[in-house]
Amino acid sequence: MRTGLAPESDAEARIAWAALGMPVTAALAAELAERRSIAGFRVAVSLVLEPKTSALALALQRAGAEVAVFSAASETDPSVARALAAGGVRVFAPQTQVPGHEAAAVDAEHAAGVLDWRPQLLVDDGSHLIRLAHSERPEALSGLRGSSEETTSGVRPLHEMAAAGELRLPVIAVNDARTKTDFDNRVGTGQSCVLAVADLLDPCGAPPLAFERTLVPVAGTSWAVVGYGPVGEGVARFAAALGAHVTVVERDAVRALSAVHDGFAAAPLADACASADVVISATGVWHTLDGAALAALRPGTAVAVAGGVDDELGLDELREAGWTARELASGIAEWRAPGRDAAEHGILILADGGGVNYTAGEGNPVEVMDLSFATQLAALDRLASAELEPGVHAIDTADELRVAAAALAARGDGADPAPACARPGGAAQPWRVHRYRSAG
Repeated sequence: MRTGLAPESDAEARIAWAALGMPVTAALAAELAERRSIAGFRVAVSLVLEPKTSALALALQRAGAEVAVFSAASETDPSVARALAAGGVRVFAPQTQVPGHEAAAVDAEHAAGVLDWRPQLLVDDGSHLIRLAHSERPEALSGLRGSSEETTSGVRPLHEMAAAGELRLPVIAVNDARTKTDFDNRVGTGQSCVLAVADLLDPCGAPPLAFERTLVPVAGTSWAVVGYGPVGEGVARFAAALGAHVTVVERDAVRALSAVHDGFAAAPLADACASADVVISATGVWHTLDGAALAALRPGTAVAVAGGVDDELGLDELREAGWTARELASGIAEWRAPGRDAAEHGILILADGGGVNYTAGEGNPVEVMDLSFATQLAALDRLASAELEPGVHAIDTADELRVAAAALAARGDGADPAPACARPGGAAQPWRVHRYRSAG
């Protein structure tokens, strides 16, 4: 959404528009404000900094919290950052464009800064700040009551830390909540990634970029989706809905079988990528497509990451092997092997290998982010009020139902009010009532 206004006014308008689409977040924030659950707490929010995230930060502020936001340069809309700062939120993110070669140093400075601000509650993304605090800034842990974690790729290392006895604070795995994964990951990321890829590739069919294999529209193209968790499911579903032929790459045989039953082909990585026009990594695993896998792709193949972690694509290995990259258009770089003829095309890397939906677009639809952010508020409510042991904690089922009920109410719908079965194990009938009782 663009309003045509000056950057600051445009940012404020986009934040206000996002807030209008987040009634569930507003309802949970109003509950927290009424009960003063987080009033006076210093809350740091580490998420992609765009209008929807800003609406969350302002909702926390209205609930009485002192709020700071952190975001990497590649994941920050500077005009939104300036608008938040003007609204009294502490901003540890670039408020102007940062040259690519300076981004790492700027990000490190801001990450250290937000931890030195000494938050008491944290909303983390990728568990990057949690891990930074444990490895380099342990003094930040002394006042940190707990954190929530937004992503699959962030929850995984937290479980590893907990298993090793290294996790020193309680973390609620918001990512694993049904009100997050079933909507944000499966629906939101699937939709936003496919549409972002289509938007980025649109110029590739027109001069002076015209490739021999025009990649637009999506219909009729071949997509290889690597990983069939919730994000991979969503990407496959939305690509197929636009007419793509989808092949899934999945190491877990049960999930691969699930993909087949969902109507997709399933094949090993090399086979699926050999004829693919578009390859999407949806695993959240480092070097899912390593240098060898990327080098084996056909010229003109487009490669993107859905969601993702740093270096999910092995571009570092291509650089070491002498590959060169040139920008074709915003968000599209052509990578070419050394010694390749000037007339030959290379492979197309989208959004520099970052999560294509949030680095080349404005992230997931506001309706699903509303559910995720409301779930974050429920997690913060629990962290502020309960004494939890260090470790990874599941979201309370009651909080999932609380968020879902608010979402249904906001849409004018509702769940059946009949009381749930209270029998142990959820038994459908008393255990003494069964089929083969004796007649006597």
